[in-house]
Amino acid sequence: MVYLPQLKVGGAEISMLRLAQGLRLRGVEIAFVVHRADEAAHALAGDIELISLQADRTLSVPNRLARLLRSRRPDILISALTHSNIVACLAARLAGSRTRVVVTEHAPISSMRQLDRSRRYRATLRLMPWAYRLSDAIVAVSQGVSNDIAGPLGPANRSRLSVIANPILRDDWQALSEAALDDDWFLPGSTPVILSVGRLSPEKNFVGLIRAYAGLRLPMRVHLAIIGEGPQRPVLQALIDDLGLGERVRLLGQRDNPYAYMRHARIFALASVFEGFGNVLIEAMACGAPVVSTDCPVGPREILRDGLYGALVAVGDTAALTAAIENQLQRPDAQIEADAKAHALQFTVERSVGQYLALFDRIARVRRA
Repeated sequence: MVYLPQLKVGGAEISMLRLAQGLRLRGVEIAFVVHRADEAAHALAGDIELISLQADRTLSVPNRLARLLRSRRPDILISALTHSNIVACLAARLAGSRTRVVVTEHAPISSMRQLDRSRRYRATLRLMPWAYRLSDAIVAVSQGVSNDIAGPLGPANRSRLSVIANPILRDDWQALSEAALDDDWFLPGSTPVILSVGRLSPEKNFVGLIRAYAGLRLPMRVHLAIIGEGPQRPVLQALIDDLGLGERVRLLGQRDNPYAYMRHARIFALASVFEGFGNVLIEAMACGAPVVSTDCPVGPREILRDGLYGALVAVGDTAALTAAIENQLQRPDAQIEADAKAHALQFTVERSVGQYLALFDRIARVRRA
């Protein structure tokens, strides 16, 4: 069972969806468990079973999830996001079942603490080391996340900590990248496009990216396109209008197939304040797009191998981001692009699924012992 508060278009949720789909292809019986299922969740789950706990308050979830675990007796319960991981650990203990619990961490706590200063989040972090002792395995999606959470986890939990990269490239990623686009901006011979993909929220720093684009001084015309939706859309559109960039910068909204856009992008730019890994960098590199990224905690430096496969600039340094984009546009390096693509192709769903299956087998043997 894969437990999440919601099944929606989000970084951790999509990673868990790809993992579930990959496990199912390997013959594993899978079910999603959410607080309350809606039409969007059912659409994302597809033909994977989706169980709704009919819960509107998190406090009611541990008992409901425990009853489900006692009834269904799954071999493994996987969860994502710190507060949900705590709930999963408590539910498994309440159930008194033999279900093994695997909790996954998708973002650095040090960055999340700055983003969420609420009393609730502080309480979550205090509960984390105690609750995680009830788990059988703790998975960080990058070495950076692992290093970041090792301290708060405490010595008692570190022996259960593993690093497994997100399942990113599905078997059909190349076919998706080659799909036709009905968009004049993304046709052969059209004006070069700088592309970015992500939730329109403060941590993705699209404000900084738009300002960096506005600072470009090039002999050529280039466009900026951003794929994604989120609460900052009105702020970003107002900034685009205020800077007089309405004809050169577009917010494309959510797209089911960003790979096709990545294949046609001249540059892929990531301006995030922080990441857990940076799945979009892998996707863009696989599609052949040169990458420029902020050196944010954590993920990009790990993915780009200290700048070997793409440019890294300091977080919040708009001028440096502008300069890196200009350099990439004027001095492309075909060998770096080819090497970056080969590196990205390692991050497949199949590889990640294999690592999770090995982990499941390992914790099953430990439990029996």
